[in-house]
Amino acid sequence: MSRERVHDRDRVIPLRLRRGSRRLVACSLSLRIREGGAWIEAGEVIRQLRTFEHDDVVRLGGELCERCEAELRRRRRSSSEELAA
Repeated sequence: MSRERVHDRDRVIPLRLRRGSRRLVACSLSLRIREGGAWIEAGEVIRQLRTFEHDDVVRLGGELCERCEAELRRRRRSSSEELAA
């Protein structure tokens, strides 16, 4: 007889969030992380900073990177021109 492991979806995983926890800024659209003045893919930042080894949770703040902001502005301009026609 095999025993099946049941996943408890309601289980709360305790996370330690301290005042001194590192804070990263992530683009709300592309999910890239601003690190050292550049926007880097999240996976690369995780590997560089080795955040998976930290006991503390990394805080994320939201922003738009320049590439996503320019794309949104371009879409808004083209949408308003289409509506005016």
